[in-house]
Amino acid sequence: MDFRILVLSLLFVITPALADTNEALDELVSLVYQYPSQANQQLDSLKKQSLADKQLLRLQLLECGVLLQTGEHQAAIVLAQKAQRQAKQLKLEQALPYFQICEADGYGDEDDLKKSFPLLDSAIDDAKNRNQPQALVGALRLKGAFEFSIGNYTSAIESLRLAIDVYPDIKNQRENWTWPPLAYIYADMAGVMHATGDLSQADYYLNLALKLPDTKGKIQQSLAVMSARVALDSGDKNKSVEMLQKAINLLPEIGSSIEHALSQAQIGSIELSLGNITEAEASVTSATEIFKKNNDLLQLLRVNRLMAEIRLAQKNPKAALEYLQSSADISAQLAQFDDLSRAYTLQAKIHAQNKDYSDAYQAMQLAVEANQKAQEKLNNTQFMQYKAKLELQEQQQTQAQQQIREATLNQQQQLDRIYALVIFLLLVIAGMALWVFSKSRGWTLVTNLAQSNDEQLAESMLANAKKTGQPLSILLVDIRHVRQIDLPALQDEIEKKLREQDKLIQHSAEELLVILPYTSNAGSERVVEQLDPVLQHWHTSKSHVGIASLKQPDTLQTLLKRASISQLSRSRNEESFQSPAK
Repeated sequence: MDFRILVLSLLFVITPALADTNEALDELVSLVYQYPSQANQQLDSLKKQSLADKQLLRLQLLECGVLLQTGEHQAAIVLAQKAQRQAKQLKLEQALPYFQICEADGYGDEDDLKKSFPLLDSAIDDAKNRNQPQALVGALRLKGAFEFSIGNYTSAIESLRLAIDVYPDIKNQRENWTWPPLAYIYADMAGVMHATGDLSQADYYLNLALKLPDTKGKIQQSLAVMSARVALDSGDKNKSVEMLQKAINLLPEIGSSIEHALSQAQIGSIELSLGNITEAEASVTSATEIFKKNNDLLQLLRVNRLMAEIRLAQKNPKAALEYLQSSADISAQLAQFDDLSRAYTLQAKIHAQNKDYSDAYQAMQLAVEANQKAQEKLNNTQFMQYKAKLELQEQQQTQAQQQIREATLNQQQQLDRIYALVIFLLLVIAGMALWVFSKSRGWTLVTNLAQSNDEQLAESMLANAKKTGQPLSILLVDIRHVRQIDLPALQDEIEKKLREQDKLIQHSAEELLVILPYTSNAGSERVVEQLDPVLQHWHTSKSHVGIASLKQPDTLQTLLKRASISQLSRSRNEESFQSPAK
């Protein structure tokens, strides 16, 4: 048989097989979160097939997700580290951020956030550079969850909001790997809102999550538990009872014994809050047995504290103190100082109720000491996160400066002997342009920005957006009606409404420039709506804001021109709307 015919025949056989395997892996992405035990069975079946290197690596990534969903954190960490070495050997570096996320998730489940945050920052940077929105969403969602856990609510909301904004881009990624369900991001946002006391927003995000078509199995059960807690804290006892019963009915959907126990403990806490002491005790007892069997000390210390609250509700303070001492001993062993402080605080409360004031004072002292250690641990974690962020920013700045130096060197080589003449001509043209265009506000902003110290930063952000293929938009805010003395206060209020990565620049006495990375045109419209109350307070409005979104051929000048035209058009539209009909 002719060799070419043989090769062509093999391609016809292999290509459909590869396509079928890729489709099977795509379907497993959601199943990992919905029914992890079923996903694991299908993964075992796929392992028996002959897979390409990329497919084999992706299969390991999904397996890492199953390990996390079933509570096997250490195994997930080991697998993620091993797979990262394989990805480098196979030159499939685009897989690295996904395994970094899995490793960070494993450390986070063990409360080792010092290791999690650097991994996530690296994954976010890598995902941007390699144009991997699926990894970017996963890293942002997990970072938001961890920031929430250490009390950085503003940063958590910022990370989760960005994850929601980027989420539609995962469908446009050329090669699929894995991504978290949108319901999880909504649930994390609901958790932050609940912690900050905004119960209506928490309920709003939970309802969004529950209505998604992929909300099935374990996802649906977790959301039902959260909804029961939020409804109870909102005073809607009927809804809380309804959602709690739904969560109990969905317990069989959870295949992992550890995850089943975690949910039972949460259900027991809600039952206790509802006054259902018997049901609470049954749920917590069942969870405790599983945690003991798996030697999960971290969860065991927490259910012991919960059991102490149940015993206290049963008017048995002696038994409650025994459970609290057990919780305190394990907390001290694991250096979980926040849990230790809570155990001692509850001990002090019980002693005080029993009029054992000496023991109450001693327990309260121990609680204060544990709380101080917990705060030190938290500060250390936040410092490590801040340090990692600074190192990443310095690395990005160094790369940007290197690119600028290389561009400057190339330009000098090209200009050679006529360099001085060209500079002279450019200065003459710039001077003439400044004089001519100063009479036209629309073109003044381009010249002003070109002369400003912030041009380099703006150019660098545009170049990065083009390189990574991420959206970027700018806003031009007309500040002619704002007094110069009031300008710093206006800028402060605008910056409070922006995200950390957004940049506010004043390049002239008449215009402010806001650069919004990872923001589409629709997203920039939402930002304008958020800024409108601030602008109105300073005698301007959203109609004085021009908008432009980056297109691939754009330069900074063309982007600014379109924003200037947009600003003029919006201002005229408002004037036309306010003018009486003739």
